[in-house]
Amino acid sequence: MEVAIVGAGPAGLSLAWFLKGTKYNATVYEALDDVGKKPCAWGLMSGVESLLPISKESIISEIKGFKIYLNDKLIHDIRERKTLGYIINKPLFLRNIAEKVDVKFNSKVVRKRENGREEFYLSSGEKVNADKVVISNGHYELPREHTVPAIQYLTDYKIDPEVVEFYFYSDLLGYAWVFPDDKGAKIGIGGYADVNFLKEKLAKMVKGKVFMFHGARVSDNGVEEPRLYDRMYVGEALGTVYPLTGEGIRPSILSSKIYADSLLEGKDFVKEFKSSRLYFSIQAQAKIIDGVKKNVISIGLLSKLITKSDPDLVYRIAIGDFTMTDLIKLFGRSLL
Repeated sequence: MEVAIVGAGPAGLSLAWFLKGTKYNATVYEALDDVGKKPCAWGLMSGVESLLPISKESIISEIKGFKIYLNDKLIHDIRERKTLGYIINKPLFLRNIAEKVDVKFNSKVVRKRENGREEFYLSSGEKVNADKVVISNGHYELPREHTVPAIQYLTDYKIDPEVVEFYFYSDLLGYAWVFPDDKGAKIGIGGYADVNFLKEKLAKMVKGKVFMFHGARVSDNGVEEPRLYDRMYVGEALGTVYPLTGEGIRPSILSSKIYADSLLEGKDFVKEFKSSRLYFSIQAQAKIIDGVKKNVISIGLLSKLITKSDPDLVYRIAIGDFTMTDLIKLFGRSLL
């Protein structure tokens, strides 16, 4: 059976990887000439290494600690012996996967409505002949109002390569970060604000020589339910980004694993996805964000709860490894 996957990001490439060697012959169509071009901080939480190969060459550093700030004041400085995650060279990580699956670059896919049904063509006019089409082209597929802006500076500012820093503010639904990089540090910010506000907030944090400034929009609305029931979306195109943190690489890969397993085991993707921890944790975080938008809880109080509560509890909620009891401990019942 032929499967056409639109988009060679983490979700699309991992789906092709999971289907490799099965009865499903997957081809990935990528509009650009290379992978990993969307700007991000290149953070990858642990767990993915059991699903996909992560070469030593693609690992910039192993993360074993984090610092949390509230209004620029250090609240927590946590160090662990175990590896919490990685800073990866995202383009290299994705290239390593792309080399082992069938990817057609410079192949933009467009949709056309013909005879009451949706058909897919390459921009060259060639029809995409497949038994199943899966959309994995990220935030480009989403309504703008379901995304938030994120901006980032690449600098030579040297920080501890094993530590990531998170900055929360009483006037921003979002956060800033400083992540280690092979050249120094990525210093960025994202959230519910216009880009000028984010730039002003970030200006006082930028240190060292700036090599590049870039930005992108990030899904922050939770799982797109109508698309879930379409059974043809994975990754950020489906909304699988953790709303509280903006983490997208790992949840995108996890969404593709659920999709692939559903195909291979003859199970219903919607049922399998909705029963997963991934779905529960994304939607629970989205409900918290929605509660702030509706003034059930203030931005300032949310920031204090995140930064001044038990760090282990906050960490588990941030990475999506939590229960409803954990949420009640942190936020009470008003948001949930």
